[in-house]
Amino acid sequence: MDTLGHEPLTVGVGALLDPAGMVFEPSVDFPMGYRVGVTRYADIILRNAFPKLHSDLSHVLQNFRIEAAEILSGGGSRASHTARFDSSLAALGWGKKTITIEKRLDGQLIHRARGHEIDMFGGGTGQGGYPGVALEVEWNNKDPFFDRDLLNFQALHREGAIAAGVIVTRGPRLQQVISSTVRTSASSGSAKFGQSTTHWDKLMPRVNLGGGGECPLILIGIEPERIQGFTVIQEAHDSGESIWEVPSD
Repeated sequence: MDTLGHEPLTVGVGALLDPAGMVFEPSVDFPMGYRVGVTRYADIILRNAFPKLHSDLSHVLQNFRIEAAEILSGGGSRASHTARFDSSLAALGWGKKTITIEKRLDGQLIHRARGHEIDMFGGGTGQGGYPGVALEVEWNNKDPFFDRDLLNFQALHREGAIAAGVIVTRGPRLQQVISSTVRTSASSGSAKFGQSTTHWDKLMPRVNLGGGGECPLILIGIEPERIQGFTVIQEAHDSGESIWEVPSD
């Protein structure tokens, strides 16, 4: 079994290479404090074919931090650290984008489809910025949002709009601690970061079973090293206690 939990495929005697679409450790270095997996050499494609976008992503990951208070804050709006991550990329020229795909026969339009809005799109050097790189942050949505993102990446890659897709979510070690420790309120006692929400262990099976199609993917899990003040949450977890979210103003 490799470091991302794959059993090697074997037929008769000898082992075969695992399918290209499965998740493996990256060959390219990423900043510390993240769990990173890639498919179809996405990290090499990003570094070699899109050096600016690779530099942008590395810079944002290196400087990204989440305050423990942000994890504990209540409210149903978009997380402040997710907005901050996107803003950091926007400052480097990335931006939200909705891509429309049209099909024509003999110049006549027969079909038009709009994809869902991409959180952050980094344009390449081709006409219109295509192909580029699409990035989605899924901090604490319902896990079917992963299916939406992967289907969108698959379609956009097939049409030549993107060369790679990136998904940023909670890493497995972070999820293990906060899922059993951080709760929404003393009255309900429900987990704020439940198992059916977006996190690493919900993403891996989808990708390993073909989610994303042939689109090269970079999958990034945020781990405790990126959380400032995480000690108070870790200590509560180690002692079997719960921490209640703090209601927003």
